[in-house]
Amino acid sequence: MVSFKTLLKKIEEAPIITIWGHAIPDGDCYGCQIGLREIIKDNFPGKEVYALGTGVPSLRERISPMNEADDASIASSLAILVDVSCLRRVEDQRVWNAKSFAKFDHHSPNKEGEEFPYEDAYVEPDVIACAQLIEEFATQNSLKISKIAAEALYTGILTDSGCFRYFGTNQRTFASVKRLVSCGIEPISIRNIVYYEDDKTKAFKAYLQSKVRKLSGVTYVYITPEEYRRFGLTYEEAGSMVNAIEAVQSPSIFALFTEREDGEVRGELRSNRGFPVQPTATRFRGGGHLFAAGTTTYGEEESMEVVKALTLVTPISL
Repeated sequence: MVSFKTLLKKIEEAPIITIWGHAIPDGDCYGCQIGLREIIKDNFPGKEVYALGTGVPSLRERISPMNEADDASIASSLAILVDVSCLRRVEDQRVWNAKSFAKFDHHSPNKEGEEFPYEDAYVEPDVIACAQLIEEFATQNSLKISKIAAEALYTGILTDSGCFRYFGTNQRTFASVKRLVSCGIEPISIRNIVYYEDDKTKAFKAYLQSKVRKLSGVTYVYITPEEYRRFGLTYEEAGSMVNAIEAVQSPSIFALFTEREDGEVRGELRSNRGFPVQPTATRFRGGGHLFAAGTTTYGEEESMEVVKALTLVTPISL
């Protein structure tokens, strides 16, 4: 792992910078992309900087839209990955065409063959949000953080910490948040957007809770396209609602499996009680954080193999 100073030098030397996040971006991914883009633009005004991908629709109007970049710009750019462990997991696969690469990340290592093959990477798996690393990068390098950048980074920390209640939220996290608040952000406004739920979302979450099943301490739900379409939701929207089943039957581990139209299944695995789910995720074409990870399976039968594997997970001391 290289230092923040090394990554700053890399940024200083690049005339064009593209910033990339993972598929189905969440608040941390979006916050890192926008936050880092604004920090670079504000401190190095001569550079071309693009945050590429879909972002989070509910936040694009409130904080900032994403960018578009042509193939020529990408081919000449330094590609910086944020909140994503390897090139294969980047949302926009044009990333492979970039001139050079760097990364800020907080995911645990993937299985062999899915690592980031470049030396310019700063990774701390124990940090609750990648946005926290971006804030620390700016602070330690005495870089200006504008209100827009601060709100984006705050959004990342807020969402990945589950509103400051997940494992990994600590004194260092709140020190970062304190500095962001001093930039003039409006935390309540951001929270209201992040945690707003329309009627169809509320109805679908109630439906998920009614479908919860339990196997030896693991609660889980398997959802088909017909089910989430009935509520007017997309695959991406339905697959992001794993936390809706957390409070049902007091689980050690909880999991949501969402089937796509083509039969591929997105599994979201979580534990707020010290049960590491990431090692299991790596066995099923996935990865992530120690207590929050994702899998890719094909059909309900293979998804149940994930559930059975999770019943064998034992807690670790924290």
